[in-house]
Amino acid sequence: MAKVRGSQEQKPLELEFGKTTVYERTNIRRVDEEATKESSGFHGWEYDETQHTYAEWYKQDSMKNKLAIAELAELLAGGKANG
Repeated sequence: MAKVRGSQEQKPLELEFGKTTVYERTNIRRVDEEATKESSGFHGWEYDETQHTYAEWYKQDSMKNKLAIAELAELLAGGKANG
């Protein structure tokens, strides 16, 4: 995971699919830094970004889905309460 800054006008998507890469972004926040003698300032977005190949992302997403389904099944069967 890398800390990234982007100058997009709109808030970047949390999940973006490129030709060969899936970009997963978290902790997206607006940054407005005024210019100083030392820097030209920055106006844009800062976020944590992880890049995955499609195979890596599919494997990771598939595991998340399986865990969510197992937790839901347990709740529906009268198992532990969440919260």
